Amino acid sequence: MHDSEQDWGEVMLGWKPIFAGAFWLSAGAGAAFAAQASTSGPPVRVDVCVRPSICDLQSGRSDDWNAPAFVTAGHAVNAGPDPSDARPPAPESPLSKRYLHIIWSDAIETATEPARWDRNDWRKFGIVSGGVLIGMAVLDKPIKEAAQRNRSTSSDRFFRDIEKFGTKQYGLPVLAGFYAYGRIENNYNAQTTALDGFSASILSALVTSTIKGIVGRARPNAGLGPHHFAPLRSDYSFPSGHATGAFAFASVIAAHYDEPWVDATAYGIASLVGVARIRLNAHWASDVVAGALIGGLIGHHLVEFNRKLRAEHSAFVPTIGTNGRQLQLTWRY
Repeated sequence: MHDSEQDWGEVMLGWKPIFAGAFWLSAGAGAAFAAQASTSGPPVRVDVCVRPSICDLQSGRSDDWNAPAFVTAGHAVNAGPDPSDARPPAPESPLSKRYLHIIWSDAIETATEPARWDRNDWRKFGIVSGGVLIGMAVLDKPIKEAAQRNRSTSSDRFFRDIEKFGTKQYGLPVLAGFYAYGRIENNYNAQTTALDGFSASILSALVTSTIKGIVGRARPNAGLGPHHFAPLRSDYSFPSGHATGAFAFASVIAAHYDEPWVDATAYGIASLVGVARIRLNAHWASDVVAGALIGGLIGHHLVEFNRKLRAEHSAFVPTIGTNGRQLQLTWRY
């Protein structure tokens, strides 16, 4: 081993705890930024007074934030504080039947989505699939050889730590951090980030595991080359499960926040997971690309799908106004 590699390894090992701490802080900061950087706000409340005649407050002012405005006898009644300034209601609990229904709906959506593709969607799928196949045939072997030439003990340790961000060992604590922050601060976007991330990680893992079993591609460390396949048998290399998990987490976080630094952090760490799997000789490059596409597409799609689910989930919430006479029915959408 070259001295330069040893020195580099010592530096990386010295920075390893700092890097890990920085990631946890960035994940927490991403959740904390939800109140200002969220692309999807809390459900909007639309309030309807059941009996407008008793809601004529004339020049008075209700301190109930969801009180509607009425114009009676030529007087406009102030509706109170802006609803957007109020603390939004929490989304479904992760232990509720409602959340189980969302996960089940996500599963059905994931399984049946290809049936709703149009000609343009299938053309895109063909182009991407063709690119992956070309990578298998032409690029996998030289990329593997280049990655293995400069391996060292210290770099292996670094990448073994990095690859854990594609597993539940690191991914679930990050989602738990988002949810905990959301509960403490009543932050709707942070909570739904965690809920959507958990659902996307489960479903993308199921898709990847199914493909792995069907394809049965040999791993690069088996020494059988990039074109050895044993369908429905063993050597489950294609696609990469670590890359799938990492990009599922990253895409959910990125879909909930439109801040560039959040996207760069999430996708940057996910990309390092893919590099780690190639560097550690656990996957071919095309395995990683396929896993990243599966995780990223499922994660992003389910965020949009779940927004519609939550929008369609309406509930009547009768409330009594602060003057004791005002009765309202509230819809959340």
